[in-house]
Amino acid sequence: MMERVSCLGSFQFGYKFNCHRSISSHTHTQFSMDSNNGGHAVDRPVKHNQIQEAGFYKPNIWKYDLIESLTVEYAHEKYERMVSKLREEVKYLLSNTLGIWEKLELIDNMEKLGLAYLFESEIKSVLDELVSNHNHSFTGEKKLYNTALLFKLLRKHGYTVSQDVLEGLVEISPHPDVKAVLKLFEASHLAFEGEDVLEKANVITRKYLMSIRSSDLDDDASLANISRTLEDPHNIWYNVKTQIQRYETNAKADSTLLNLAKHNFNMFQAIHQKEVKELLRWWRTLEFERILPFTRNRILESFVCAAGIASEPKFGSLRNWLTKSITLILVLDDVYDASGCTLEELENFTTVLNRRGNAESPTLPECMKICMRILNDTIKDIASQIEVEYGWKLVSPHLQKAWSTFSQALLKEARWFNLNYTPSIEEHTDNGRSSSSGPLLSLHIFFALIPQTERVLDILKSTANHEQNVALIFRLCNDLGNFAVEIERSDPPSSIQCIMKERGVSEEVARNQIKCMIASAWKKINYECVTQAPLLQPYLKYSTNIARVAHVVYHNGDAVSNADGMTRNHVMDLLGEPLSIT
Repeated sequence: MMERVSCLGSFQFGYKFNCHRSISSHTHTQFSMDSNNGGHAVDRPVKHNQIQEAGFYKPNIWKYDLIESLTVEYAHEKYERMVSKLREEVKYLLSNTLGIWEKLELIDNMEKLGLAYLFESEIKSVLDELVSNHNHSFTGEKKLYNTALLFKLLRKHGYTVSQDVLEGLVEISPHPDVKAVLKLFEASHLAFEGEDVLEKANVITRKYLMSIRSSDLDDDASLANISRTLEDPHNIWYNVKTQIQRYETNAKADSTLLNLAKHNFNMFQAIHQKEVKELLRWWRTLEFERILPFTRNRILESFVCAAGIASEPKFGSLRNWLTKSITLILVLDDVYDASGCTLEELENFTTVLNRRGNAESPTLPECMKICMRILNDTIKDIASQIEVEYGWKLVSPHLQKAWSTFSQALLKEARWFNLNYTPSIEEHTDNGRSSSSGPLLSLHIFFALIPQTERVLDILKSTANHEQNVALIFRLCNDLGNFAVEIERSDPPSSIQCIMKERGVSEEVARNQIKCMIASAWKKINYECVTQAPLLQPYLKYSTNIARVAHVVYHNGDAVSNADGMTRNHVMDLLGEPLSIT
C-alpha cells in the first residue's frame, strides 16, 4: 500500500473499499498493478474491514458523549477578570526586575508557560531597550547560559543578532551546566543558512543531551525535560501544561507568574472544550461513519493539530476552519486511497473538483458525490465566515484553487502507484509539498492574519518560498515517521526509498539526508521570519507552526492515524483535567 503525507495523517493505497458498489458487501475491489500480468490492472477481492484488521488505521478511540459532557468551569467571566488582574501583577514584576538577565529569564519563562501573547508590547520594550543600549553588540557576556538565552530571544523576535556572540562558547566541558546546554540547543534551532557556529552547536548539544537521556541520571525531572526538549525544541502549545507543572517544582518559581499560568491554561482549556463540542456536532451531522465507513474519524486529533497551530483565544474561528479542513483532508485522501474507486473515477472526481463542478455529476460514484457536496458546502461556509469576520472579498475562489491543487497532487500519487513508478526525490518532494496540504492550511492562516488588501496575489507570491519550505518539512517528517510501517506493508517508495534507489545508499544514510533537507528548510524559514516585512510577521509565525506540529506528530510514527499514544496525551492535556489552583 501507499502511505502519503497529507495533513497530519497517513494514507493507504492498496486495501480498497469500492465506493460504487454496495458498501455492505463482504468483498471489494483493489485496483493495483500486477507485475506478473504485463503491467495491467487487475481486480483482487479485499475484505471490507481489512484496513482495520491489519492495524494500519485504528478505530476512533474517543467517547464523544463523554467529551460533550465535560464542564467548562473556567469559561466564566470571573476567571477572565482573574487573568487580567494577574497579568497586571506580572507586568509590574517585569518592569521592576532590575537585572537584564533576570528580565530575559522571566520572558523565557513567560513563553514556555504560554503567556507571551499577554505581554507582547512589554517584551518588545525590554528587547528594544536591550538592543539600543548595546548598539547590536553583545560581545561582553561570555557565560553560555546567558548568551544562548540572549541570542535565542533576540533571533526569535526578529532582531539582528550575529552567531558570533556564541563564538568560543560552543565546546562543552566534561561536566557542563545541563541548563546551559539545553538553552544552547534551543538557540541552535534558529540558525540561518551558512551559520556554522550554530550548526556545530546543534550537533554537539544534541549528542550530549541524547547521551544524558540514555544514562542513569538520578534526576527524573531533568531527564523528562531533556526528552521533551529533544522531541520539541520549538515548545508549541502541547508542552505548556507540562511546563507549568515542571515550573511549579522549581524552588525559585515566582508564585504570581505560576498562578497566572495556571489560570490562563485553564481558561484556554475551557475555550477549547466549548469549541470541540461545536465541532463534534458538525462532524456528527455529516454522518461519515455511516455513509463512508472507510474514512478515518479523527475530529479530535484534527482539533489538537489546529490548537498546536493557533492556540490563543482570539483564534477560535481559525481553529474551527483548520479543524474542519484537516478532517476533510483526511476524508478526501481516504477517497483517493481507501475507497476502492478506479483510477478513472479518481480522475473524474479531480476534474469535477478542479472545475468547481456539480457534486451531482453523473460521472461520479456515490461516495464521491457525497464527499464533493460536503467539501463544497464547507468551503463556501468558511469563505463566507472569513469575509464577514476579516473583511475579505471573493475568498471562495482562492480556497477552491487550494483544494484543487491538493487533489491534483493526490491524483498524481495515485497514478504513480498504478504505474508502479518510482519518482526521483525531486519529483517526490515537489508533488509532496502540495499533497502534504501545508499550502492549503497556510491559506486559511493567511486570511486570518493578514489585513484585508487588494494585493492578495502579490503577498501570496512573496510568501511562496516560506510556504514551500513549511510544506517540505511537513512531508519529510511524515516520511521519517512512517517508514517502518511502509516497509511492513510493502508500500511504494517514500522519499527515503527514493533516495536509496536514486543515490544507491543505505536506509540510515537516506534518513540522514532527509534530516539534512529538513534542517536546511528550517534555516530558510528562520531567515524568512526575520527578514520579511512586519506586515507578514504574524502570518509567518503561525504558518510556521504547521511545521512545528509536524515534528511533534510524526516524531514516533503517525500520531493522528494511530492516536493511542502521544495524541491521546495531548487531547487529555488540552481537554481533560484542569490544573489545580490553591
